[in-house]
Amino acid sequence: MNKSIRASVLSVAVTCCSFAASAGSLISNVPVLTLEGAKVIASASAAKAKAENWNVVIVVADANGRVTYLERMDRTSPSSVDVAMKKAETAALYNRDTKVFADRVIGGESTLMTLPDMLPFQGGLPVVVDGTLVGSVGVSGVQGHQDAAIGQAGIDAFMQALNK
Repeated sequence: MNKSIRASVLSVAVTCCSFAASAGSLISNVPVLTLEGAKVIASASAAKAKAENWNVVIVVADANGRVTYLERMDRTSPSSVDVAMKKAETAALYNRDTKVFADRVIGGESTLMTLPDMLPFQGGLPVVVDGTLVGSVGVSGVQGHQDAAIGQAGIDAFMQALNK
């Protein structure tokens, strides 16, 4: 094999190897909340609501704020479905407790109301595992702090199931 062919073959081999080595940087392994995980959150949240005799809607969403699981308890207002969905969406899209927005709007920061896809009502919580947002929970049907307590009970059970 002459020198120029060998150099070309070597150049192609190096290029292919460097591409293969860098391909791992093109994607990442991000944890995803499964349907089973969403059901753990919803079940524990529902148990808390039932223990307090509160009728609510519980929405568990993925990291993009899209519904993974929804549970509507008997005698819950139909409007609570949309509110719980929006709380879960807000918590996921902004990766924060919706109470942060509620407190700031109550404190006079009305310009926050112009943020897209944001509902400043307490009761939307992000689900974070090892520093990574994997989903959210939104609860609606009682007072905001009660909605939040229900959602937190679900997250706590989920984290316990993960041994976190």
